[in-house]
Amino acid sequence: MFQCIKIGDTKSSFLKLACGMPQVSVVGPLLFLIEINDIVKASNLNIVLYADDINLCISGKKHEILEKTVNYELKNIDHWVRANKLCINYFKNNFMLMKNHNNINFSVSINHHQYQNSSLKYLWAILDDKLKWKPQIEKLVTKLSK
Repeated sequence: MFQCIKIGDTKSSFLKLACGMPQVSVVGPLLFLIEINDIVKASNLNIVLYADDINLCISGKKHEILEKTVNYELKNIDHWVRANKLCINYFKNNFMLMKNHNNINFSVSINHHQYQNSSLKYLWAILDDKLKWKPQIEKLVTKLSK
């Protein structure tokens, strides 16, 4: 398979691809699902797959142990992704720590990319760490006002 880039009337030379699948292919989504399906074996986290979204879940009572476990398991997932010649869009990742008080320092990182506790999108819903509907309502109001 070969690839080139075209911007306006300018086209690059063709380069041979060692791996990959064109985005517009008919079988691309199916092949992606087949390839990503065994990521659940790469980690002891609870993994939920939905199309091209992955949610990782874990619970625990001691935040120090939880933090170490999460970061260790994220290293395992990052290793699996690289071994399978896939890549993670680090700018689309986020994490949420559901807690009953705010004085917890919890550091999560993947491949030197640091993340802050934030709300997250899970399927169609936006959740926050207190399970309040405010972020979802704000997004919906913005969409409806257009």
